Amino acid sequence: MKVLIAAGGTGGHIYPALALAEILKEQDPACQIVFWGSSNRMESRLIPEKGYRFYGASMSGMSSGIKAKVKSAVSLLKAKSLARSVIKKEKPDIVAAFGNYISVPIVQAANACRIPVMLHEQNSFMGKANRFLAKKADAIAICYQANKEQVPSCADKMRLTGNPEAQLAAKTVCTKEDLVQVGLNPDLPFVVFMMGSLGSESVSKVIDEACAKFDSDYQVLIAAGKANDYVYQTKSDDHIHIVPYIDGKKMLKACRLAVVRAGATTMAELSAIGTPAILIPSPNVPNNHQVFNAMELVKQDAAVMLEEKDLSAEKLADMVNGLMKDAARLDTMAANAKMEGHVDAADQMIAWMKELVH
Repeated sequence: MKVLIAAGGTGGHIYPALALAEILKEQDPACQIVFWGSSNRMESRLIPEKGYRFYGASMSGMSSGIKAKVKSAVSLLKAKSLARSVIKKEKPDIVAAFGNYISVPIVQAANACRIPVMLHEQNSFMGKANRFLAKKADAIAICYQANKEQVPSCADKMRLTGNPEAQLAAKTVCTKEDLVQVGLNPDLPFVVFMMGSLGSESVSKVIDEACAKFDSDYQVLIAAGKANDYVYQTKSDDHIHIVPYIDGKKMLKACRLAVVRAGATTMAELSAIGTPAILIPSPNVPNNHQVFNAMELVKQDAAVMLEEKDLSAEKLADMVNGLMKDAARLDTMAANAKMEGHVDAADQMIAWMKELVH
């Protein structure tokens, strides 16, 4: 089977696509995989680094204003032309598209050549590109039942598979040596704070202020973010450990509690591993989709949500201290999170892809 995977824009689209590709190759080393994405965004670096052939198109998202719309239309026409040539050259058996506007031209080209299309939606609130492409798809793999209500006319071709990243996350192992490497005592519980590789200056400031208020009977591990401009005033000691980068999945596996954003990949990892969490959704995302994502775990008592507009050092410290004192609640949240994990997500998608091809 030859699969063309379209993914781009952000890690939330790219990492699940890479997870699917990895598991495809594990199951069938003869499977051929090529990628399509933006030529000037993170996928143009990340995907070739993994050894996959990559086709990049330069394309502008839809913006307001006449000049921006004209620029977007011109870039779409160029991308459509490139997409048609890629489809004709590669002749894939199926196209799997993971959202973002860069998926549009390649899906349209696949339609024109009568090649089956599977969409994957990572978020609780379906993105604009996937809503636009839903009618053109043969199959839509989703992570949340709410997507069926958002596009009811296409609900019959949706299946709740989950996020392929969950299947990789479920295999995560964290050793004592992994904990020692980031300065932790492996014999003491810890809370991990992760706001993504870019960090968040406003949230980092609150976490910094909260450090003095955290109880001393657990450790605190803060991933500051490599590209975060905020400089923590708190200094690392035996209680507080501030590092630029950590292996997120390993720390989610070992921690007692995680304080994280509510992006699609993080949500998949929390549920696959079974990690209790305080979710601080990013307000700077389309359709406020991280709040919708967070609510899915909150409804199952697998997490609690603290919106950024309500965030303060006092509230954060009180919430963390309260949960860390309540072992039974944390155990319940962990079990509930694991019940939401789709640890065979990629397997389900691959089986469905084979149905469409054969």
